Amino acid sequence: MALSIQTSDAGHSSDWAFKRLFKLESECRSPTLAAQIQAVGQFPKLFDQFPFPTLVGSAFLKLGDLFCSSPNSLRYHIAHVFAASQHHLPHTAYTEELLRRVLVVLYSNDPIARVLALQLIGNGSVVFAKFPEAQHGVLLRYQSTHPLEVAAAVHTTEALLKYSPEFLSVVWETVIAKARDTSVLDTVRAQLIRSLRHAAPSLQLSTLLYDNCRFWMDQPGSTIAVKEATLAAWKAAIQPRNELKLVDAERVSCFVLHELRSIRCAALALLGTWRPKGSDSTMDVGSIKERLVTYIETQPQPSRSSFDFYCTRLAVISLARIEALHATTVAPQSWVFAESLANTASQEFSGLVSTNTRDVDVSDQSANPLLHDLVYATMLVINVASTLRRPELISSAAATVVSSWRAISNTAGSACNRRHVKRFLETTWIWCNRTGTQSSFIASLETMLETTNYHVFDAVIALSLRGRLGESFIARCTRLIEKTMHATSSDDMQNHNRNAHWNSTAILLAHHLQSRARLERPSSGMAPVDAIIKWCTSVATLDSNADNSERLYSSNGPLAHVCQTLIYLLAASGHWQALGLLVKALPSHRFGAEFQEWFDAILLLAEAEDSLDNTDQFLTSIDSSLSILHVLDNKRPRHTFQIFVVQIRKELAGLIDDCRKCRATKYVHPSSSLFARLQTVRTQELIAQVNFVLDAFLSVDSITRGWLEGVLATLSSITVDHTDTEVTPPSFTPGPSFFSMPPNPVIDIQTRPNLEAGGASVIAASGCQLHIIVEGFLQFSKHKPPVLLQGVRVAIWLSQRPKQGSDRDLLSCSSYNLVARSAKRQSTDTFANADDARGSGYDDCWDVALAFDAVLDGNYFACPCTVTMPQLGAAYSHHDATVSAHIHVSCALIDSSDRVWWVGPHNSYPLTISTTAK
Repeated sequence: MALSIQTSDAGHSSDWAFKRLFKLESECRSPTLAAQIQAVGQFPKLFDQFPFPTLVGSAFLKLGDLFCSSPNSLRYHIAHVFAASQHHLPHTAYTEELLRRVLVVLYSNDPIARVLALQLIGNGSVVFAKFPEAQHGVLLRYQSTHPLEVAAAVHTTEALLKYSPEFLSVVWETVIAKARDTSVLDTVRAQLIRSLRHAAPSLQLSTLLYDNCRFWMDQPGSTIAVKEATLAAWKAAIQPRNELKLVDAERVSCFVLHELRSIRCAALALLGTWRPKGSDSTMDVGSIKERLVTYIETQPQPSRSSFDFYCTRLAVISLARIEALHATTVAPQSWVFAESLANTASQEFSGLVSTNTRDVDVSDQSANPLLHDLVYATMLVINVASTLRRPELISSAAATVVSSWRAISNTAGSACNRRHVKRFLETTWIWCNRTGTQSSFIASLETMLETTNYHVFDAVIALSLRGRLGESFIARCTRLIEKTMHATSSDDMQNHNRNAHWNSTAILLAHHLQSRARLERPSSGMAPVDAIIKWCTSVATLDSNADNSERLYSSNGPLAHVCQTLIYLLAASGHWQALGLLVKALPSHRFGAEFQEWFDAILLLAEAEDSLDNTDQFLTSIDSSLSILHVLDNKRPRHTFQIFVVQIRKELAGLIDDCRKCRATKYVHPSSSLFARLQTVRTQELIAQVNFVLDAFLSVDSITRGWLEGVLATLSSITVDHTDTEVTPPSFTPGPSFFSMPPNPVIDIQTRPNLEAGGASVIAASGCQLHIIVEGFLQFSKHKPPVLLQGVRVAIWLSQRPKQGSDRDLLSCSSYNLVARSAKRQSTDTFANADDARGSGYDDCWDVALAFDAVLDGNYFACPCTVTMPQLGAAYSHHDATVSAHIHVSCALIDSSDRVWWVGPHNSYPLTISTTAK
């Protein structure tokens, strides 16, 4: 299958891994302690390189044996191995045996050894937390008089509670008693109290925790560390049925003015969970409001490094909740504070922009904090306005959002390359749309047309693609293009006019693209297309003088991110002539060699689309484009999706042309009927290829997917009509994913028994059931999958031929995918009764797939499968016979909507079937 290549290096086989494990085990028995420590330290690397349950389980058992018989210095390093490799522990099947080895040390007479055993149990709590033996052993350590042992028991308790919250009910009384004991170390008491935050899911325990938190806050022996932990645990205890009371809110507000920031943060975070009620009088909440106002007024200006935005935000929002209960004619103080912070942040950031002659690069150290302040202050204004729920404040908050967008739009094109800024643009637009202020917001976008910031540019393009921009704004962009079009042929266009011109061009293309479905062919008289063609024509006239051409692009050409957007918008709207001219006009020498070759491939593709009337010229151009894409894919395999789509485009055009020839000669040529049958076969193969592409790539955009579905409809009509009528194929309109396809998750699989061990084939008896476990891991790229994955499907079948073709061969991938898609799904009961099934007939078992599903456990899966061997006796007259065969395994991902994505890999393994095998 495509996009997943199974490594066949011998160094990655399980045999080599177990040899490495045995070598490490022998080194762990070395007489020198340094060699033992060095060997133990290599186990995490072994687990990461070969994360298969059999090896991982055996290795952890060996570490457990070593932990029992080693000195404390080596036990310390073994415990750290468990901490570094705890994500591999859920894949071992020998957890109980491993725990028994650790408990031997836990019940020893050496207190330091017991401390190390507790640390190991805590590091392995992901699997040890469910065992009562581990819980009981930890609980007994609270009775120790050794301070380190008690501290280790507290740390292990908190680790166990992460994976076994019901353990809290067992250890509750012990933890509460220790936390109330002032003779216990403050750090131990604080950690104990923090561990009680796991009581939040239980209403009964959270109510008890609420009362105990009040006790610890008033306890005479409680130190600052204990009170800080109490405030954090108290916040976790707050529930809809266990809310913070007014009297307790007033008590907590006393710590808002504390000199230590950690106490202030904890108090403000707890106060942020308080929801004032209408029954609370102004006098009751007056003291809380006064303390919040005092704290906010004592804060320095946001431009200073000592300004605490986190605490100030919590205080302002808490103040807004109080003021929302009592309407006043004057402006609420929370709004005044929030607006002041936003104005100060905007002025500081705008001042930095105005002092630079070029666009500000926010990645600089001086500008980065100011950008954070601007984003956080704007979000604070939104939160306060939404809390107070006053129409005039909503409008003012929308104006603040517009001002922030305008300030960010003045930054450099490479700036704001941070996730929080992109999320800020998305969140603020959603808020404006929800509050009904989007009209004024869109009207202000006209002042941002000159931006070089690609985050703001992408946001506006996304709004245009969704049809959210008003007609007045679109008309403004049209007038701007018509006004500046005459200046694109000269080199005197001002920089801001240049940016506004090209940004408006992209916005108009996106706006017209949303109505593409209603147009049979895109109109050629659109203003943005005419502007692109005119600029490209002016560049073409200067080809003889490279310096003039370079100077023209630098003065009035589109920026790099705008070029990329224009290319996919032109392709998606079917304007291939303008796309070809744009690619020719770009100064390719400014880009790397790989980009120059990619531009050549896109240019040839555009030339092919412009020559649809000449089939020979079309095929020549598209073949040249495919050749370049294949070369690029060999250098870096990320153009597979482009190659597959272009191949489908080529085959579709060739099939339509041959259908026309067949229809013109079917009553004359004697071989027309045979030719028609061959065309039907080609049509079925192309349908399989399109279905494979639709189901093999998770991130196909709606535009490209719509074109592929249109291809399917065209092919279906050819099959039904038998080429008797004229068929009009859909215009080739690939979307953004054609130009930039995020990689699929890669499934790295292995079989048990190992079917490729040493290159020798497995021998199976005739007529038997061969049981195989296909296991593996998902490897994700930096791109988040567009769907929620929940399982893996494995299609397995027996074939007389090995896998043919590579994972980048569309024809072979689609043929194997056709077998996998038609696989009969097997349930767990079917597999459980597989031993009772009889062997299939010799001719009935080949290339018939069965599908087995497995649930994802994190990134790991294990899928038991079964393959029925054929009966060789009947086929070979009951003589002894041996047949060579191949087991094919194809993997797919299952998302939350039960859709199957055949991302691969597809592997084949040699197999020998014999009547004499036992």
